[in-house]
Amino acid sequence: MNVIGSLPRVRLGAWPTPLQPAEQLSLQLGCPLYIKREDMSGLGGGGNKARKLEFQLGKAVTDGITHVITTGAVQSNHAHLTAAASRKLGLKPHLVLSGIPGTEKHGNLFLDHLLESEFTFVTPPAGRPPLEMVNEVMAEVASQITNKGGKPCIIPEGGTDPLGTVGYILAVEELVQQLDSLGLNKKRILIVVATGTCGTHAGLVAGASVVSHSLDILGVSVSGKTPVKIEKTAKVATETLRLAGYRHEVLSDGIWIEDRFIGSGYGEVTEECCHAIYTAAATEGIFLDPVYTGKAMAALLHMGQTGQLIQYDAAVFVHTGGFPLLFHYDSAITSYNKMKVR
Repeated sequence: MNVIGSLPRVRLGAWPTPLQPAEQLSLQLGCPLYIKREDMSGLGGGGNKARKLEFQLGKAVTDGITHVITTGAVQSNHAHLTAAASRKLGLKPHLVLSGIPGTEKHGNLFLDHLLESEFTFVTPPAGRPPLEMVNEVMAEVASQITNKGGKPCIIPEGGTDPLGTVGYILAVEELVQQLDSLGLNKKRILIVVATGTCGTHAGLVAGASVVSHSLDILGVSVSGKTPVKIEKTAKVATETLRLAGYRHEVLSDGIWIEDRFIGSGYGEVTEECCHAIYTAAATEGIFLDPVYTGKAMAALLHMGQTGQLIQYDAAVFVHTGGFPLLFHYDSAITSYNKMKVR
């Protein structure tokens, strides 16, 4: 029995997000393509994290929390959306960011400053797992806030935990209703999403497992080791289903991850990604980012070019946001375009 409705929740986004046909890109893919505009969630710079934060901060408000602590890279979409959501609810955000900020504030970091976030920047020493040190620092920040009379909560990197991930079970239910209205209720559908900390991917997998539709979920990796991601996605999906009131388990062999479009590492701009960014802009007037959605679209374009989409009646690209990142990576993306036109 679905018990999501009994969980504490605050309203942060504008639901449902649009499901838009991408007619020009469909011609290139050889398959009807629809774009699920999670970037139009209506919170901060937009993005998929709003669905997770509705439940995570719903619990925080119920618990009387005063400060919200979270982490990510310096240009983290999740950190920015968490800061925006916190301010919307009258809470104080503290961002523990991994990396060196530099002297100029661009992209998400600029927005974080507009939101008057508190910051702690962490640069883990060589040989030490970055997340291990970041988690320790977040715990220290929480202790300091408590000692000053505040009541903090910590939201994990990417908002990836079962409580946040239940938001994407609801997203699948929302998407299914939209597909039904398009006459695609008995069709085979491919859903493509970028996967970093695996939460959104896990939520889509969990959601797909409880609806009566033929949905294949492809996570396009933007970082890390694939076996670790597969195991984590299955684990989070299963734990999310348990929290939502379902009993079945998601197995690792049911998780599909494409990892050939990462490039040299997280946040590194690739030629295929830049091509995808320019293609989406030039054909659909839609902006992708070079860290997440650009790489996911690069994988989808490759599938279209190699005939892998013929087996599907339609594809859905989940646009998870990241628009502010374009203003941090603009020179790298522009450099690619200059090379292309030579």
